[in-house]
Amino acid sequence: MGALVNSSSDYGHLLPPAAEVRYLFVWHQGGLGDLLLAGPALVALRRRYVSARLVVAGNPARWRLLAEILSLSGIWNSGEALWSALYLEDVPLPPGLVHRLAEIDLALVFSPRPRPVFLKRLTKAGVSRVFWLPSFPSEEGEHVVRLQAKRLAELGLAEDLSPLKLNLNGKGAGGGDEGPNGPLLTVAPGSGHPAKNWPLSHYYEVTRALSWEAGLKVVWLAGPAEAELLPYLKGLAAAQDQVVWANQPLIKVARLLARTKLYLGGDSGLTHLAAAAGAQRVVALFGPTDPRVWAPLGENVTVLTASTSVRSETRMADLSVERVLEEVRRVLD
Repeated sequence: MGALVNSSSDYGHLLPPAAEVRYLFVWHQGGLGDLLLAGPALVALRRRYVSARLVVAGNPARWRLLAEILSLSGIWNSGEALWSALYLEDVPLPPGLVHRLAEIDLALVFSPRPRPVFLKRLTKAGVSRVFWLPSFPSEEGEHVVRLQAKRLAELGLAEDLSPLKLNLNGKGAGGGDEGPNGPLLTVAPGSGHPAKNWPLSHYYEVTRALSWEAGLKVVWLAGPAEAELLPYLKGLAAAQDQVVWANQPLIKVARLLARTKLYLGGDSGLTHLAAAAGAQRVVALFGPTDPRVWAPLGENVTVLTASTSVRSETRMADLSVERVLEEVRRVLD
């Protein structure tokens, strides 16, 4: 499984019993999809330390999605300057950072690979127990959730991790239902890399067919990564009486996805959010990334994979509209 190691001070140690942890800290700076994939492990940790205060660091907007299900006591922005001292071995630790970490009994750090300096610096700041968990696979074909389950088992927390289901109804989850009325087809055509995007023209054909056949109201989702697509999306939507949601708060998008009948998108954070928020059906279009490693989990998720015989730069275009429509019609029956 690769080198799954703790900080040097914790070789061979197991996670402490719940009675010894009053204040738990989790560090996760990953993207939206990475954080949601860590959700099952985070829920298992929360169950173990059910009475502890739990404070997290990372991207606040992403972490707020998990605030209710994890009963978070606080969310710290990992982009603050004071955290930079944890990456540097020979600089003084800021008093503000030491004060912030003073009460923490246990810290868990999610990162692609172990960061010995970072882990040691947390210990130097006063955190007595520091453990690392992988946010990125070390072997081909092993799903991130299973990898994290193995790591937790090594640390003495053996659980079958269930797909993440967000709680979007609490006081921290925002206002009431958002977006158009009626059954929704929500589409997220973008991602963090152009090679992972199904052609916009293909999405358009599918939305046009389904809005007529199934009576679905179409909502297009776009964020900063889709800035170049936005003029085209607005044009397509206007021509078909569809809606574009651009650069909306994540919690608002999550609430829309929670009442979506069908979601269609690629390997992106929004696809993971659709699955976790409880969209009735999620059809995820994958390529060239490996769905065995990165696909969202859940009974509501169907994954379609582009042919591996086509070079990665054009692989998604080879996934035909007909194949996607056939699968979508099947899951809607």
